[in-house]
Amino acid sequence: MLSTARVEIPAPVTARLRNAASFNDNVNEFAREDLIGFKRPIAAAFALIAPVALALVYQGSGIGATLQASALILVIVIAGVYLAGRKEWPDIVAAFQERSIEKRKAVADLRCGFGESSFLSNGRSPRFIEHEHGVLALADAGDLKTLFFDISNDGTDPRWELYVSGEMNRRVWRWLRLPVSREVVKFSTEGSKMAQKSKTPKIDSIEAWEAVNVALGEPLDGALIHRPFDELLETVEQLV
Repeated sequence: MLSTARVEIPAPVTARLRNAASFNDNVNEFAREDLIGFKRPIAAAFALIAPVALALVYQGSGIGATLQASALILVIVIAGVYLAGRKEWPDIVAAFQERSIEKRKAVADLRCGFGESSFLSNGRSPRFIEHEHGVLALADAGDLKTLFFDISNDGTDPRWELYVSGEMNRRVWRWLRLPVSREVVKFSTEGSKMAQKSKTPKIDSIEAWEAVNVALGEPLDGALIHRPFDELLETVEQLV
């Protein structure tokens, strides 16, 4: 059965949210910092090489040649920022929009000031459906409801390692979810392992993924789907 309670957000999560909330959501300043702040590899390499080159010119040819080389480097920098800016602008805007969304979610979560701590004792084996970007996890939450997790394999989701190692098959799941963004920020398992089917179904096409997502009701990670576990499994297995 599933139980949920309000708890204080852990200090490390609060610190991460405050860092995200402090983001200055001005696209021009963000682009200026990205292009001139030497964050990109080419810019960082140029920032390292240019002073060395000027030092060598000064030692070999004196102050006059150094001033000329400095002027040439300045022109190159201005032209490079302009050309790089035109090429990189779509990526910069996309990164800015992502950070801005993270900021809004972080501000909202901090204002709420609490998290949702959940505990599920699996009376039945959870089921997993793999896809290109990770795995979907379904578990019987009782009261004719099904718990849904969308676990990413991009290296940022600790649940992926638990799934790969078989730890997601354990009887007890505990996790912490933020109140507004609904992000699962902490997850652990314990108890005895439960038997699984010998073969895990896999969603191998975009069409199948879209069909499964619609059939599930397009839920967010950690959502409760108000449909019985067996009924949902039968629907999903027919689609994959």
